[in-house]
Amino acid sequence: MAWNQVPAAAKNIAFKYNGSVAKYLRYVSWQYLWGGREYGLQFHDTYFEPAPEVTEALRRLNLKEPWLFDARKQRLSTAHTLAVHGEKLPKASWTQWDQESWYLKPYLDEIEAEKKQRVESSGILPGYELKSEAH
Repeated sequence: MAWNQVPAAAKNIAFKYNGSVAKYLRYVSWQYLWGGREYGLQFHDTYFEPAPEVTEALRRLNLKEPWLFDARKQRLSTAHTLAVHGEKLPKASWTQWDQESWYLKPYLDEIEAEKKQRVESSGILPGYELKSEAH
């Protein structure tokens, strides 16, 4: 698949910057700079879970699309096992560009829109952010 084509799994994902240069940079960084594909991971599998927005996005993913949440856990478990043993998948099993889905992006966008709306209307923080600030 060429760099300027959108992966089939991510056809409905809209990025803020989606020009040809942004698409090219996204592809190059995914293909040559990111090592997660060697373990069968998708890009959003590596998002930092303690971040309140990511935790909330994963909670919503588990509620709305539990099969994607389970597949993520399976990919992370496999990648962890491989990393602990100092191994990588055979090159034929690496994640391909056309398999990438950016599955958390709709949930992260939804959370950001809600945060922006709260700040503009009342300034009250959502519950998942209050928990993280209490520590």
